[in-house]
Amino acid sequence: MTLTAEKTDYFSGLVALYHLLINADGHVDDKELRMGRIMKKYENIDDGKFNYFMEKVTGKTHDEIVEACTNSLKKCNYYEQVKAIAWMSLIANSDGFMAPEEWKLIYRIYNNELNLKLSDILSIQKQLPRE
Repeated sequence: MTLTAEKTDYFSGLVALYHLLINADGHVDDKELRMGRIMKKYENIDDGKFNYFMEKVTGKTHDEIVEACTNSLKKCNYYEQVKAIAWMSLIANSDGFMAPEEWKLIYRIYNNELNLKLSDILSIQKQLPRE
């Protein structure tokens, strides 16, 4: 299956953002990994695609990954941008606590880079699966 450019940008941005988020506080939590698997299933990202996009960010600096992530997400439509941030908020809260580093990352991308409305993010977040 060939990905369209639009889906490639969405998947690339989403996976890079996921990588940034789960590593933001220096502790990768099992609940975050479980929510990542739920996200992959819901978004129809098979292991091959997921691993491909993870490998693209492996070895890059934090700032390089943020830049790659935001560049990809800026090519997506508003709904996809909001949904990507909603996923990250859901994953960050999956262990019952959003670390300050996770919030700082999410805020930087949704507010400073993408100029998204928090109310839209929260609305979409409520619609995403948790199991």
